[in-house]
Amino acid sequence: MNFALLVIGFFIGYIIKTFLTFKEDYNSTAHFVNKVTFQSLKLLGSVVNRMAYLDQLYLKTMEKLTDKESVKIYRNQLDDEFDIWKKETIKVFQENYPEDYEWQLELNEWKDAMNMLTDIYKEEKYAQK
Repeated sequence: MNFALLVIGFFIGYIIKTFLTFKEDYNSTAHFVNKVTFQSLKLLGSVVNRMAYLDQLYLKTMEKLTDKESVKIYRNQLDDEFDIWKKETIKVFQENYPEDYEWQLELNEWKDAMNMLTDIYKEEKYAQK
């Protein structure tokens, strides 16, 4: 009888330990994935900032070299290409996000990503004070 209780106690302890270890590993991995998401969004924001600067530089140069109508066409082309890039970027981000952690991904379109990025910057600014 005592031996049977010992064996049952051992197995119950093993099951509880396994569950708690799994939960801890899952939580730390979710935290890691979330941090990588934030860093990716910050990198994305930096790329967008630099692209906007280069686009403006390109358009200013074209204003000096061509007529206003051509510049307007170039601007529209740049805007269209940027819109396509934004959609593709969000699609790739969603498709490659780890399936087990999709519950923490709160972006479905570009605007959601930029809102998340704004929140990240606000949190970092608040944490520095």
